[in-house]
Amino acid sequence: MLKSHFNLVGTDSESEEEVFEAEVVEESVKEELPPRLLQRSEVCTRLSMLGKTASGDGYTFLKCKLVGMRMTSIDAIRCYKHIMFLDVSNNYLDLHALQVITQLPNLILIHADDNRLTSAGLKQMRYLQVIIFNNNQITSLEDVFQEQLSTLELGFNKLTKIDFKPKMPTMRVLDLRNNLITEIPPLEFPRLDSLYLAGNKIKTLTGIELLVNLRVLHVRNNPIRYLDGFNENQTKLQYINLRNCRVTTLRQVKKMKVLKALDTIVLKGCPYMGGAGEEDPENKEEEEDDPQIRVELVATMPRLKRINKTAVTSEEREESKELLMQWAEEGEKDEEEIENEQQQGEEEISNAED
Repeated sequence: MLKSHFNLVGTDSESEEEVFEAEVVEESVKEELPPRLLQRSEVCTRLSMLGKTASGDGYTFLKCKLVGMRMTSIDAIRCYKHIMFLDVSNNYLDLHALQVITQLPNLILIHADDNRLTSAGLKQMRYLQVIIFNNNQITSLEDVFQEQLSTLELGFNKLTKIDFKPKMPTMRVLDLRNNLITEIPPLEFPRLDSLYLAGNKIKTLTGIELLVNLRVLHVRNNPIRYLDGFNENQTKLQYINLRNCRVTTLRQVKKMKVLKALDTIVLKGCPYMGGAGEEDPENKEEEEDDPQIRVELVATMPRLKRINKTAVTSEEREESKELLMQWAEEGEKDEEEIENEQQQGEEEISNAED
Protein backbone atom coordinates (compact mmCIF):
# COMPACT_ATOMS: atom_id res chain seq x y z
CA MET A 1 0.00 0.00 0.00
CA LEU A 2 1.28 3.48 -0.87
CA LYS A 3 0.60 6.27 1.58
CA SER A 4 1.57 9.95 1.59
CA HIS A 5 3.87 11.15 4.37
CA PHE A 6 4.60 14.80 5.17
CA ASN A 7 7.50 16.07 7.28
CA LEU A 8 6.07 19.24 8.79
CA VAL A 9 7.78 21.93 10.87
CA GLY A 10 5.96 24.39 13.15
CA THR A 11 3.27 24.41 15.79
CA ASP A 12 0.66 21.69 16.14
CA SER A 13 -2.04 23.93 14.67
CA GLU A 14 0.14 24.80 11.70
CA SER A 15 0.96 21.12 11.13
CA GLU A 16 -2.70 20.12 11.18
CA GLU A 17 -3.55 22.91 8.72
CA GLU A 18 -0.76 21.90 6.34
CA VAL A 19 -1.79 18.23 6.47
CA PHE A 20 -5.40 19.19 5.72
CA GLU A 21 -4.35 21.39 2.78
CA ALA A 22 -2.09 18.62 1.43
CA GLU A 23 -4.94 16.10 1.61
CA VAL A 24 -7.30 18.50 -0.16
CA VAL A 25 -4.75 19.11 -2.92
CA GLU A 26 -4.17 15.37 -3.35
CA GLU A 27 -7.92 14.68 -3.62
CA SER A 28 -8.45 17.55 -6.08
CA VAL A 29 -5.61 16.21 -8.26
CA LYS A 30 -7.30 12.81 -8.35
CA GLU A 31 -10.68 14.33 -9.25
CA GLU A 32 -9.27 16.52 -12.01
CA LEU A 33 -7.27 13.77 -13.70
CA PRO A 34 -8.27 13.22 -17.32
CA PRO A 35 -9.30 9.71 -18.38
CA ARG A 36 -6.30 7.40 -18.52
CA LEU A 37 -7.04 4.40 -20.70
CA LEU A 38 -5.02 1.21 -20.75
CA GLN A 39 -3.39 0.46 -24.12
CA ARG A 40 -2.92 -3.04 -25.48
CA SER A 41 0.75 -2.29 -26.09
CA GLU A 42 1.14 -1.62 -22.35
CA VAL A 43 -0.36 -4.98 -21.47
CA CYS A 44 2.06 -6.86 -23.72
CA THR A 45 5.08 -5.54 -21.83
CA ARG A 46 3.63 -6.49 -18.44
CA LEU A 47 2.74 -10.14 -19.00
CA SER A 48 4.54 -12.96 -17.19
CA MET A 49 4.25 -16.57 -15.95
CA LEU A 50 4.27 -18.69 -19.05
CA GLY A 51 1.98 -21.67 -18.71
CA LYS A 52 -0.58 -23.86 -20.39
CA THR A 53 -3.93 -22.45 -21.41
CA ALA A 54 -7.00 -23.55 -19.47
CA SER A 55 -8.01 -25.77 -22.38
CA GLY A 56 -4.52 -27.32 -22.44
CA ASP A 57 -4.06 -26.77 -26.17
CA GLY A 58 -1.11 -24.41 -25.99
CA TYR A 59 1.02 -22.05 -23.91
CA THR A 60 0.48 -18.41 -23.02
CA PHE A 61 1.23 -15.81 -20.34
CA LEU A 62 -1.09 -16.21 -17.36
CA LYS A 63 -0.19 -13.22 -15.19
CA CYS A 64 -0.42 -9.46 -15.78
CA LYS A 65 0.77 -6.66 -13.47
CA LEU A 66 -0.58 -3.16 -14.19
CA VAL A 67 0.45 -1.35 -11.00
CA GLY A 68 0.81 2.42 -10.44
CA MET A 69 -0.22 3.53 -13.92
CA ARG A 70 -2.85 6.13 -12.88
CA MET A 71 -5.45 4.31 -14.98
CA THR A 72 -9.18 5.12 -14.91
CA SER A 73 -10.08 2.41 -17.45
CA ILE A 74 -8.67 -1.05 -18.23
CA ASP A 75 -11.06 -2.07 -21.01
CA ALA A 76 -8.14 -3.24 -23.16
CA ILE A 77 -7.60 -6.15 -20.77
CA ARG A 78 -10.66 -7.97 -22.15
CA CYS A 79 -8.59 -9.03 -25.17
CA TYR A 80 -6.37 -11.23 -22.99
CA LYS A 81 -8.74 -14.10 -22.26
CA HIS A 82 -6.10 -16.44 -20.86
CA ILE A 83 -5.06 -14.25 -17.91
CA MET A 84 -5.51 -16.02 -14.55
CA PHE A 85 -3.77 -13.57 -12.20
CA LEU A 86 -4.26 -9.80 -12.51
CA ASP A 87 -2.82 -7.00 -10.35
CA VAL A 88 -4.16 -3.47 -10.96
CA SER A 89 -3.18 -1.95 -7.60
CA ASN A 90 -2.46 1.76 -7.12
CA ASN A 91 -4.63 3.13 -9.90
CA TYR A 92 -7.84 5.20 -10.06
CA LEU A 93 -10.32 2.44 -10.81
CA ASP A 94 -13.87 2.38 -9.44
CA LEU A 95 -16.07 -0.72 -9.42
CA HIS A 96 -17.65 0.16 -12.75
CA ALA A 97 -14.22 0.36 -14.42
CA LEU A 98 -13.13 -2.89 -12.76
CA GLN A 99 -16.15 -4.90 -13.93
CA VAL A 100 -14.40 -5.47 -17.26
CA ILE A 101 -12.32 -8.19 -15.58
CA THR A 102 -15.48 -10.32 -15.33
CA GLN A 103 -15.04 -10.85 -19.07
CA LEU A 104 -11.83 -12.79 -18.42
CA PRO A 105 -13.20 -16.34 -18.32
CA ASN A 106 -10.16 -17.93 -16.59
CA LEU A 107 -9.40 -15.31 -13.94
CA ILE A 108 -8.49 -16.83 -10.55
CA LEU A 109 -7.06 -13.83 -8.66
CA ILE A 110 -7.72 -10.09 -8.78
CA HIS A 111 -5.53 -7.71 -6.76
CA ALA A 112 -6.73 -4.08 -6.68
CA ASP A 113 -5.30 -2.37 -3.60
CA ASP A 114 -5.25 1.45 -3.48
CA ASN A 115 -7.96 2.29 -5.98
CA ARG A 116 -11.34 4.06 -5.77
CA LEU A 117 -13.48 1.05 -4.98
CA THR A 118 -16.53 1.60 -2.78
CA SER A 119 -17.73 -1.98 -3.25
CA ALA A 120 -16.30 -5.44 -3.89
CA GLY A 121 -19.47 -6.60 -5.65
CA LEU A 122 -18.03 -7.95 -8.87
CA LYS A 123 -20.34 -9.82 -11.21
CA GLN A 124 -20.14 -13.54 -10.68
CA MET A 125 -17.23 -15.34 -12.27
CA ARG A 126 -16.80 -19.05 -12.75
CA TYR A 127 -13.27 -19.53 -11.41
CA LEU A 128 -12.51 -16.45 -9.29
CA GLN A 129 -11.02 -17.61 -5.98
CA VAL A 130 -9.05 -14.64 -4.57
CA ILE A 131 -10.13 -11.01 -4.14
CA ILE A 132 -7.63 -8.56 -2.61
CA PHE A 133 -8.98 -4.99 -2.33
CA ASN A 134 -7.04 -3.40 0.55
CA ASN A 135 -6.92 0.34 1.18
CA ASN A 136 -10.04 1.36 -0.71
CA GLN A 137 -13.33 2.92 0.47
CA ILE A 138 -15.51 -0.20 0.68
CA THR A 139 -18.39 0.15 3.16
CA SER A 140 -20.39 -3.08 2.82
CA LEU A 141 -20.09 -6.81 2.12
CA GLU A 142 -23.74 -7.37 1.17
CA ASP A 143 -23.08 -7.63 -2.56
CA VAL A 144 -19.99 -9.85 -2.34
CA PHE A 145 -20.52 -13.31 -3.79
CA GLN A 146 -18.38 -15.62 -5.89
CA GLU A 147 -19.20 -19.30 -6.04
CA GLN A 148 -15.56 -20.42 -5.77
CA LEU A 149 -14.22 -17.63 -3.55
CA SER A 150 -11.65 -18.91 -1.04
CA THR A 151 -9.79 -15.72 -0.02
CA LEU A 152 -11.25 -12.27 0.59
CA GLU A 153 -8.90 -9.51 1.76
CA LEU A 154 -10.45 -6.10 2.45
CA GLY A 155 -8.14 -4.52 5.00
CA PHE A 156 -7.98 -0.75 5.55
CA ASN A 157 -11.46 -0.01 4.20
CA LYS A 158 -14.58 1.56 5.79
CA LEU A 159 -16.51 -1.55 6.83
CA THR A 160 -18.63 -1.15 9.97
CA LYS A 161 -20.12 -4.65 10.02
CA ILE A 162 -19.77 -8.10 8.55
CA ASP A 163 -22.96 -8.30 6.52
CA PHE A 164 -22.57 -11.06 3.93
CA LYS A 165 -25.88 -12.10 2.39
CA PRO A 166 -25.25 -15.18 0.18
CA LYS A 167 -23.38 -18.04 1.82
CA MET A 168 -19.92 -18.92 0.48
CA PRO A 169 -19.02 -22.40 1.72
CA THR A 170 -15.65 -22.34 -0.08
CA MET A 171 -14.26 -19.41 1.95
CA ARG A 172 -10.99 -20.32 3.68
CA VAL A 173 -9.30 -16.96 4.42
CA LEU A 174 -11.18 -13.83 5.51
CA ASP A 175 -9.10 -10.72 6.18
CA LEU A 176 -10.97 -7.60 7.33
CA ARG A 177 -8.27 -6.01 9.45
CA ASN A 178 -8.20 -2.26 10.19
CA ASN A 179 -11.81 -1.42 9.49
CA LEU A 180 -14.54 -0.09 11.81
CA ILE A 181 -16.25 -3.39 12.65
CA THR A 182 -17.88 -3.51 16.10
CA GLU A 183 -19.07 -7.10 16.38
CA ILE A 184 -18.81 -10.58 14.86
CA PRO A 185 -22.12 -11.98 13.63
CA PRO A 186 -22.65 -15.76 13.51
CA LEU A 187 -20.29 -16.68 10.67
CA GLU A 188 -21.37 -19.60 8.50
CA PHE A 189 -18.13 -20.45 6.73
CA PRO A 190 -17.69 -24.18 7.40
CA ARG A 191 -14.26 -24.33 5.72
CA LEU A 192 -12.82 -21.11 7.08
CA ASP A 193 -9.18 -21.67 8.09
CA SER A 194 -7.97 -18.15 8.96
CA LEU A 195 -9.84 -15.10 10.28
CA TYR A 196 -8.04 -11.74 10.51
CA LEU A 197 -9.91 -8.92 12.30
CA ALA A 198 -7.07 -6.93 13.87
CA GLY A 199 -7.47 -3.20 14.38
CA ASN A 200 -11.27 -3.01 14.58
CA LYS A 201 -13.66 -2.08 17.42
CA ILE A 202 -14.76 -5.58 18.44
CA LYS A 203 -15.52 -6.19 22.14
CA THR A 204 -16.36 -9.90 22.21
CA LEU A 205 -15.60 -13.02 20.16
CA THR A 206 -19.20 -14.22 20.27
CA GLY A 207 -20.05 -15.15 16.67
CA ILE A 208 -17.18 -17.51 15.91
CA GLU A 209 -18.96 -20.57 17.35
CA LEU A 210 -19.74 -22.13 13.96
CA LEU A 211 -16.17 -21.91 12.66
CA VAL A 212 -15.30 -25.54 13.39
CA ASN A 213 -12.36 -25.65 10.96
CA LEU A 214 -10.73 -22.42 12.11
CA ARG A 215 -6.96 -22.74 12.58
CA VAL A 216 -5.82 -19.09 12.90
CA LEU A 217 -7.62 -16.29 14.76
CA HIS A 218 -5.95 -12.87 14.63
CA VAL A 219 -7.80 -10.13 16.52
CA ARG A 220 -5.06 -7.93 18.00
CA ASN A 221 -5.75 -4.26 18.77
CA ASN A 222 -9.44 -4.67 19.56
CA PRO A 223 -11.20 -3.72 22.84
CA ILE A 224 -11.97 -7.40 23.51
CA ARG A 225 -12.46 -8.17 27.20
CA TYR A 226 -14.58 -11.33 27.18
CA LEU A 227 -13.46 -14.51 25.43
CA ASP A 228 -16.83 -16.12 24.82
CA GLY A 229 -17.32 -17.98 21.55
CA PHE A 230 -14.84 -20.82 21.90
CA ASN A 231 -16.13 -24.38 22.10
CA GLU A 232 -14.91 -27.97 21.98
CA ASN A 233 -15.97 -28.37 18.33
CA GLN A 234 -13.14 -26.04 17.26
CA THR A 235 -10.64 -28.87 17.21
CA LYS A 236 -8.21 -27.27 14.74
CA LEU A 237 -7.66 -23.84 16.29
CA GLN A 238 -3.89 -23.59 16.85
CA TYR A 239 -3.00 -19.89 16.87
CA ILE A 240 -4.77 -17.00 18.61
CA ASN A 241 -3.45 -13.42 18.63
CA LEU A 242 -5.06 -11.18 21.26
CA ARG A 243 -2.22 -8.68 21.50
CA ASN A 244 -3.23 -5.29 22.93
CA CYS A 245 -6.77 -6.46 23.66
CA ARG A 246 -8.39 -5.86 27.07
CA VAL A 247 -8.37 -9.34 28.53
CA THR A 248 -7.92 -8.76 32.24
CA THR A 249 -8.19 -12.00 34.18
CA LEU A 250 -7.12 -15.61 34.14
CA ARG A 251 -10.80 -16.52 34.31
CA GLN A 252 -11.29 -15.24 30.75
CA VAL A 253 -8.14 -17.00 29.54
CA LYS A 254 -9.49 -20.27 30.90
CA LYS A 255 -12.29 -20.12 28.33
CA MET A 256 -9.69 -21.26 25.80
CA LYS A 257 -9.09 -24.52 27.66
CA VAL A 258 -11.65 -26.23 25.40
CA LEU A 259 -9.35 -25.74 22.38
CA LYS A 260 -7.46 -29.03 22.21
CA ALA A 261 -5.16 -28.00 19.34
CA LEU A 262 -4.16 -24.56 20.67
CA ASP A 263 -0.37 -24.33 20.84
CA THR A 264 0.39 -20.62 20.31
CA ILE A 265 -1.19 -17.66 22.04
CA VAL A 266 -0.31 -13.96 21.99
CA LEU A 267 -1.52 -11.88 24.96
CA LYS A 268 1.21 -9.23 24.98
CA GLY A 269 -0.19 -5.81 25.86
CA CYS A 270 -3.32 -7.17 27.57
CA PRO A 271 -3.99 -5.97 31.16
CA TYR A 272 -3.72 -9.60 32.27
CA MET A 273 -0.05 -9.49 31.23
CA GLY A 274 0.56 -5.99 32.57
CA GLY A 275 -0.26 -4.07 29.39
CA ALA A 276 -2.59 -1.14 28.78
CA GLY A 277 -5.00 -2.99 26.52
CA GLU A 278 -4.19 -0.82 23.53
CA GLU A 279 -1.35 -0.18 21.12
CA ASP A 280 1.37 2.16 22.27
CA PRO A 281 3.29 3.40 19.21
CA GLU A 282 5.93 5.06 21.41
CA ASN A 283 6.79 1.86 23.28
CA LYS A 284 9.30 0.34 20.90
CA GLU A 285 11.14 -1.70 23.52
CA GLU A 286 9.00 -4.57 24.74
CA GLU A 287 9.25 -5.71 28.33
CA GLU A 288 9.82 -9.36 29.08
CA ASP A 289 6.83 -11.49 30.02
CA ASP A 290 6.02 -11.90 33.69
CA PRO A 291 7.42 -15.40 34.52
CA GLN A 292 4.57 -16.19 36.92
CA ILE A 293 1.90 -15.33 34.35
CA ARG A 294 3.60 -17.55 31.78
CA VAL A 295 3.51 -20.42 34.27
CA GLU A 296 -0.19 -19.73 34.90
CA LEU A 297 -0.88 -19.97 31.19
CA VAL A 298 0.97 -23.26 30.83
CA ALA A 299 -0.85 -24.66 33.87
CA THR A 300 -4.16 -23.61 32.31
CA MET A 301 -3.34 -24.88 28.82
CA PRO A 302 -0.60 -27.55 29.04
CA ARG A 303 -0.50 -28.02 25.26
CA LEU A 304 0.89 -24.53 24.68
CA LYS A 305 4.22 -24.48 22.85
CA ARG A 306 4.64 -20.73 22.51
CA ILE A 307 3.47 -17.71 24.50
CA ASN A 308 3.87 -14.37 22.75
CA LYS A 309 7.21 -14.61 20.93
CA THR A 310 8.89 -17.11 23.24
CA ALA A 311 8.70 -20.90 23.29
CA VAL A 312 7.53 -22.58 26.47
CA THR A 313 10.50 -24.00 28.39
CA SER A 314 10.84 -27.27 30.27
CA GLU A 315 11.33 -25.27 33.47
CA GLU A 316 7.99 -23.53 32.94
CA ARG A 317 6.29 -26.87 32.43
CA GLU A 318 7.70 -28.18 35.72
CA GLU A 319 6.61 -25.05 37.57
CA SER A 320 3.15 -25.31 36.02
CA LYS A 321 2.73 -28.78 37.50
CA GLU A 322 3.50 -27.41 40.94
CA LEU A 323 1.01 -24.58 40.38
CA LEU A 324 -1.68 -27.06 39.38
CA MET A 325 -1.17 -28.89 42.65
CA GLN A 326 -1.39 -25.59 44.53
CA TRP A 327 -4.63 -24.68 42.73
CA ALA A 328 -6.07 -28.06 43.60
CA GLU A 329 -5.34 -27.45 47.27
CA GLU A 330 -6.38 -23.81 47.51
CA GLY A 331 -9.06 -23.47 44.79
CA GLU A 332 -8.76 -21.15 41.81
CA LYS A 333 -10.39 -18.05 43.35
CA ASP A 334 -12.86 -17.63 40.48
CA GLU A 335 -15.24 -15.62 42.64
CA GLU A 336 -12.57 -13.02 43.31
CA GLU A 337 -11.82 -12.76 39.60
CA ILE A 338 -15.53 -12.35 38.80
CA GLU A 339 -15.77 -9.49 41.31
CA ASN A 340 -12.70 -7.82 39.77
CA GLU A 341 -14.15 -8.06 36.26
CA GLN A 342 -17.50 -6.68 37.38
CA GLN A 343 -15.81 -3.78 39.13
CA GLN A 344 -13.66 -2.97 36.10
CA GLY A 345 -16.71 -3.16 33.83
CA GLU A 346 -18.59 -0.71 36.06
CA GLU A 347 -15.60 1.66 36.03
CA GLU A 348 -15.45 1.57 32.23
CA ILE A 349 -19.18 2.38 31.98
CA SER A 350 -18.76 5.22 34.47
CA ASN A 351 -15.78 6.64 32.54
CA ALA A 352 -17.70 6.43 29.27
CA GLU A 353 -20.62 8.33 30.77
CA ASP A 354 -18.27 11.06 32.02
